[in-house]
This record gives sequence, C-alpha cells and structure tokens, in this order.
Amino acid sequence: MKRASACFVFSFLVCLLATASVVQAGGFALYEWGNRALGMGTANYATGNDASVIAYNPALMSKLKGTTNVYGGVTAVSPNSDVYIDGQKSQTQNQVFGVPHGFVTRKLNDDWTVGVGVFTRFGLGTNYNNSWAGRTLIKDALLETFSFNPSVSYKVNDSLSVAGGVEVIKGSFVLHKDINALAGGGHVATDVSDTSLAFNLGLAYDITDMLSLGLSYRSPVHFEGRGHVDVDGSVAPINGRGRAVMTADFPASYTVGLGLTPTDKLTVEFDVVYTQWEQFDRIEFDFSDTLLPDDNEDFNYKSTWRFQLGAEYRFTDAFAMRAGYVYDQTPIRHEYASPLLPANDRQMFTLGAGYKWDSWTFDASAMYIITKERTGLTMDDDVQTYDVDFKDGRTWGIGTSIGYSF
Repeated sequence: MKRASACFVFSFLVCLLATASVVQAGGFALYEWGNRALGMGTANYATGNDASVIAYNPALMSKLKGTTNVYGGVTAVSPNSDVYIDGQKSQTQNQVFGVPHGFVTRKLNDDWTVGVGVFTRFGLGTNYNNSWAGRTLIKDALLETFSFNPSVSYKVNDSLSVAGGVEVIKGSFVLHKDINALAGGGHVATDVSDTSLAFNLGLAYDITDMLSLGLSYRSPVHFEGRGHVDVDGSVAPINGRGRAVMTADFPASYTVGLGLTPTDKLTVEFDVVYTQWEQFDRIEFDFSDTLLPDDNEDFNYKSTWRFQLGAEYRFTDAFAMRAGYVYDQTPIRHEYASPLLPANDRQMFTLGAGYKWDSWTFDASAMYIITKERTGLTMDDDVQTYDVDFKDGRTWGIGTSIGYSF
C-alpha cells in the first residue's frame, strides 16, 4: 500500500512538472508555493514543515519528518483592476491563472537532505479588450516562468541547519500593442523566451525550544529572451517578421523569519522580505531583420519591503486552521507607473485549513488582495499623451496542496 501511494504521489508531481512551463502565472513576484504557507500569509521561512520549504527556506528540509516527503498542488489566482484613460473607464479582462508547485525531499542520512522543487517565482498576466483607449500603450502581456530548483541541506547540529541550491528558470514574455494611428497605425506582437541560472541559500536556527529563526536569499536573474516580432501596419517597409531580443534583470530577495511555538497547538510566524527591485530598471528590445526601431522602456523600480504575519492553530492532531496578513510595498514609482502592471501598495488577507491522516496531508487556502488606488498619472506612446488613473485593484485566489511522507 505504501509503495502504491508513493507511486501515485510521484505521478501527480510528474504531471505538475509537465504542465508547469505552460500554465499561466498571475502577478509579478509570486509567493504562492504551497497552500499551508499561503493560508499563513506565506509566512513559511522559520516554521515550514512540508517539502515546499525548498522554495521558502531549504535549510528547513533537515527538520522534516520522514525519509521522503512529496508535496504538490496548484493555486488559482485572478487579478483585476479598473484603469481610466482620459477619464474613460476600462478594466483588465477577467482571467484565472493556475500557479502550480511540486516538491520532493529525501533524507540521505542524519546530516544531509536533498530535494528538488518546481514553482513560479515571477509571473505577469495583463489583458485589455481590443477597443480600450490605451491600446497603443499595451493590449496584453504575459510573463511566464517556472523554476527548477535542486537543493541540499546540511544539519550542523540539533539547532542549526544550512542549505543552498541552483535555480534553473525557464521564462517567456509575450507583448501585444497597437501603433498609434498618427504614426501610421497597425499592430506589434513580440514573443521571446530564455533559460537563466540563479542560486538560493538558507539557514534555520532554533534559538530556544519555542523560538526559531529562518534566513533565506534568492539571487538576481538576468533574462535575455530571444524570439521574434511581428508587425502588421500601414507602413509597408516595416511589415512582416523580424528577430527580437529582450534584456532585463529581475531582482534578488532577502528574507528574515521569526517563528514562535508557545504550545504544541499554536504556531506564529512573522517575516520581513526585502526585494532589490532597483535591479529591474529597464527592459530593452533589440529588433533586427525589420525596420522597426529598437525600443527601451524605463521602469526605475525601487527596492521594497514585504511584511507577513501568519498563525496556525491545531485543534486536533489531524485538523488545523490558519490565517495570515501581508503588507506588500509596490516597487513602482509614481512617474513610471504603467498599465502593464496597474499596481500600488497591497494588503493581503488569507485563510487556510489542513487535514492530516496517516502519512497524507491535505491543505487548502484562500486569499484576497486589496490594492491602493493610484491617480494623476501621465503616460505617452511617443506620439500621444494620456491621463491615467488606477482604481479598485483586487485579486482573489484559492488553492489546494497534497503531501505524502514515508
């Protein structure tokens, strides 16, 4: 029975691996890597107890029970916002994106544990209807990534563990927008993809029996996507397909987590995440085999802080309830805001529940995000200037994860 159960879980994980590269991801920097964690506001860096710690803090692999742990699932995310162009209300199209995750850890001996995870670290999905007033700024954009992250953890002593891993990130970016009619009119579609390398480090330390510390670092990512650009417009010489290269740098992040377990039933964790968004300063598009001019878009993001608080209460050995709160600063400066990502500072509220039977665990979570409005913006497409406001930004998400330990 145990062998059959393990085969089922591994088959489930293989399905996630097969679909991770084509499943859309909403947002930009994502933390939905496990639904126990999401139920606690993603506060999972000091007290995580399932295989998703590969993504949060791999040093916690040394603390997992059992020789082998498997954990996988998906979170459905739906972002939406009202965007006003010169007073005319538009709305990002309703979309539901699936964000999958899958992890396996294996204890080699009392000191060494290895693991591998697949998850989405960056993602963006924005879509407007074809007739919206800002279509020369953007019609739709889709950034998809999935990370393949083998990691190893070493138990220094009963209190301290350290870990590191290599992250292979497969990414693609698709952008559609119109050419302003004053410049001849038409449509531009850019489609590029790339595979990048990064790394991650982790540390877990039990300060006392009740108090634990988690530290995690993920390195920046250099993206140099290659693909094509298609131009369909009234200016005949630039029509057709050309080659495209997109260059951008995505940020590093540092996390400090402090966990408190005053009783066997209650766990509380508070985390601070610092993301070096200033590393994402611009996107450069280089076009060849076409007369379409190169395009550079300045973002000049600022580094941000994310504060997250989560709690879990275990009513019985089998059943637990969770809740979390997150305050997430936006990296977008007012003068560089864009309908590519109509965002501002956010507050996230989460609830979750977990059930454990025998070697199995089942986790479910729900989240709701409220985005602060941003008004008084001015944007241009190199031909025309627009007055822009972002209002009523909101995102909901629900997810489930299944785990097995043996």
